[in-house]
Amino acid sequence: IWSPRRVQHAWFPRTMKPLVEKRRRARINDSLNHLKELILPLTGRDKSRNSKLEKADILEMTVRFLSDIPPVQNKHSYKEGYHACLQRVSALLPKSGLEPDATRQVTDFIQRSMSALPPGRARSVPRHDSAPMWRPW
Repeated sequence: IWSPRRVQHAWFPRTMKPLVEKRRRARINDSLNHLKELILPLTGRDKSRNSKLEKADILEMTVRFLSDIPPVQNKHSYKEGYHACLQRVSALLPKSGLEPDATRQVTDFIQRSMSALPPGRARSVPRHDSAPMWRPW
């Protein structure tokens, strides 16, 4: 038995599949480009020289970067989390590309915040006035 509903149903998936796939690929590419814009400054790479990175390179750089972040030991303490956050900001500050004056202001804030933590928890945060550390990727 022929019905317009059956014809439409058979036609719909064949025409929609390429459109759905095109949208999915566009979302993946947009997310990878956004990830590249986020990860390049954090890894110390120059955006202008790395404009045509392969997708696998972007993902590998991100995995390496995230693997280098030390895990928080005590997830139940606000002070521990705050301390860990200050340490991470301090480590990423030289790679941020901020102007020296802004970097100095953030470093001073981190120093004051660390000194406000209870004794035994606060460690000094090294100043990052030197050039960022070279990494092979």
